[in-house]
Order: sequence, then C-alpha cells, then structure tokens
Amino acid sequence: MLTDTNELVFKEPTIDDAVWAAPMLRNAGMKICEFSFNTIWIWRKYYGNKIARAGDVLFIRSGDVEPLYLLPVGGDMRRNIEFLQKHQHDKGEQLMIFGADADIKEQIENWFPSIFDWEPSEADFDYIYNTEDLAFLKGKKYHSKRNHIAAFSNQYDWSYETIDENNADEVFDMVTKWCHERGNCSDPGLRSERNSIKEALKNMSRLSMSGGLIRVGGNVVAMTLGSPISGEIFDIHAEKALSDFSGAYAVINREFAEREIMGRYPLINRENDVGVEGLRRAKKSYRPVQIIEKYLASEKVIKK
Repeated sequence: MLTDTNELVFKEPTIDDAVWAAPMLRNAGMKICEFSFNTIWIWRKYYGNKIARAGDVLFIRSGDVEPLYLLPVGGDMRRNIEFLQKHQHDKGEQLMIFGADADIKEQIENWFPSIFDWEPSEADFDYIYNTEDLAFLKGKKYHSKRNHIAAFSNQYDWSYETIDENNADEVFDMVTKWCHERGNCSDPGLRSERNSIKEALKNMSRLSMSGGLIRVGGNVVAMTLGSPISGEIFDIHAEKALSDFSGAYAVINREFAEREIMGRYPLINRENDVGVEGLRRAKKSYRPVQIIEKYLASEKVIKK
C-alpha cells in the first residue's frame, strides 16, 4: 500500500510504456477513451499528459499547474483516491479527478460524502455503437448513410486497404492535406494530433493500433486509426477524409468496422464531440447505443 507521496513520480508517456501500461488499462474494463493508452499518448503534448506507476497501480494526470487526475487504474480505487488527496494536500492543492461515469460517481460519493463538487463534462461524453450496426448499416435508420455510400460508389472507383508500412507515408500525406484544409494546421490541437499520427503510423504494432484507408484514383482520400480499450470495446482515435470527396467518411467508417473490428470487438467507441454541434449531430446520426456521461470531481475547499 502506498503511503509516501514522494513515491509518485510522473513522466511523459513513451511508446515503450505501452508494453506495461496498455495491458493495465485494458484490464481495467473501462469504456471511455481516456482509459486507452494510445489516447493518453496521442494527446500527451497538447494536454501535458503524464503517467506514474506504483506497484500494480497506474496514475495518470494532465497538466502540472492545478493538475487533473484520471481515476487510478489497478488496486483499491478508494485507497488510491485517498493517496492522491494526500499527494495534492502535501503540495497545498486540492484534488481534481476526471473520468467517472454516473455509476462510479455514485460510488465515490458513498466513499467520500460531501468531499467533491461534481460537474458533467458534456463535450467529453463518449459515443458507443454496436459494431454490427456500423458494419452493415441495416434498417431504415441508416437509409441516408447507405445513400451516401451509394453516391460515393457511383461517382468514384474506390478501394479499401489496411494501413501498413507500405502505405503509411501516403496516409500521413493525406492527413497533412486534411489539416491544411483547416487553416493550414494553424490550430495547436490539430498540429499536435498530426504529429502524433505521424509517430503512430511508424509504430502501429508496438501501439497495438490498426487502421484502414480509402483510395480513389490511386490517391488516399480517407483514413482511420484505432485500438482496443478493453476486450469488448474498440476505440477510434482518428478518422479523416478530404473535403472534396463527399461520402468518404461514411465509406471509411463502414469499411473499417466491417473488415477490421467485426467479430473481434462487439462495441465501438467513437469518442466525444468536443462540444461542436455539427460533430454532435453526425455522431448521433449513427445511432449510438450509449452516450457515456463523464464527470469532473473537484475537491471542496474546507474553510477553517
């Protein structure tokens, strides 16, 4: 059991850490994208993500000033939260925790009554889908999606490929074009994501990632990358399509689900909508079977 907060030494995650940290996260059985090692790694620069290992427990935080901690993974969660409290109090700071769904929020409230203020983080809610739904698009509810794919197929002679070392450079070139379509990659978040995709494409095996692309006229026009969160849920980390190719998003979505995920993982997490209304409508149009709420817990300041 941890007692000395000096034992907790945080560092930026590296690809080498996937060997031990990724299995710990997958075995936790969580559903949300923050509990994927690759999510933590991809956004390490942008959010200042850091990890620390203490025995069989993984601690994850974002930022150094007023850091935000993900729920600890492994061991006794209650004791681990108490340890994080002490860690923060020793620095003269209050504890903030992210990643609790409604059930875990209730459990933490039972353990620590009246200790935390809770705030839903709607822009971070994750969208969960049945893999079979996305792979086959059956029924009236997916009529418009099938029409988009049919229109794309009528207009273009396209093909699907699994991403590997032979086409990874072409995929990155396409991601760069996509980024340039959106302000020449001036947005810091887009630049950070683009750089991480470049690294991921070179290390897909070590990161347990898989991906697919759509090619038209010899050129890559759409791509997707993902990896498992658990034994049941596959997470889509990145999905891009060039704006000139209407319907390409629908095609890569369906093809990847059918060819790479179907039969292996029954559920797909397509992550959050970051509060963008158009993205929210698009994610809801695929009829999620669950939208997972996420809460931020901020420790109350006790006035003496």
